[in-house]
Amino acid sequence: MEILKQCSSLLEAGTDLVLVTVVSAGSGTPGKVGFKMILSEQGRLYGTVGGGAIEHRALEDAEAVLRSRESRLESYDLGNLGMKCGGKATLLYEYMQGQQGFMLFGGGHIGRALTPILESLGFRVTLFDSRTEVRDLLGESDKRRIIIGDYENIAPAAEILSSCAFCFIATHGHLHDYQVLKQVLQARSSYRYLGLIGSRSKIRTTLEKLSSEGLEPPEYLYAPVGLDIGGDKPAEIAVSIAAEVVAVMSGAEAKHMRSRLSEPGS
Repeated sequence: MEILKQCSSLLEAGTDLVLVTVVSAGSGTPGKVGFKMILSEQGRLYGTVGGGAIEHRALEDAEAVLRSRESRLESYDLGNLGMKCGGKATLLYEYMQGQQGFMLFGGGHIGRALTPILESLGFRVTLFDSRTEVRDLLGESDKRRIIIGDYENIAPAAEILSSCAFCFIATHGHLHDYQVLKQVLQARSSYRYLGLIGSRSKIRTTLEKLSSEGLEPPEYLYAPVGLDIGGDKPAEIAVSIAAEVVAVMSGAEAKHMRSRLSEPGS
């Protein structure tokens, strides 16, 4: 049970892992049916499938499963692995994705409307804002964290941000948006999704300013943010952003608002 508790703890912390389980084992094999081992995406190892050459091979195969993100079943002849005990064993490799983190900068109307939608999609949300009253307006929970800090220095969120592949910026000022955007781009090498609120004219100015400072706008930047579904109320904008995140995650074709930047006269 301890290995399963460790598995649950890692997943809740947002860590991807492979759970390796001995599902069949011949007599004399070091690993018995039910033995379990975890390999985390950070390379940390928990538990055992019997040690020796079989565990060394299991570690190699678990690393391959982490890369492919596809579970599989493998059978081994221990004699061929150089183990004197001989016998055969079958191991199940289960790829498990940790709960994904989503970083929100700005706890205004849109941020507060977006937070519960993202949580319903399975994200662990962290919200960063400079206003202390945001904590009372939104509230914290086991699956939601609120950080109060200065937009000029988002260092208090750096550790969490480093493990978040999804991010959205909608502070209470254009200057703050730009300050945060620069720091977010510098915090890690890439994201799966980075959304930025703003009109087309504001976004054009922002992109030009980035380029002038040697920061080329990345492909994963969605600005203006959201899908083109109409509606301009905070809840409607939040729905369009959440829908865009789902489209990005599933690789689905959708009409993104950012595509309107290139429209004539826009």
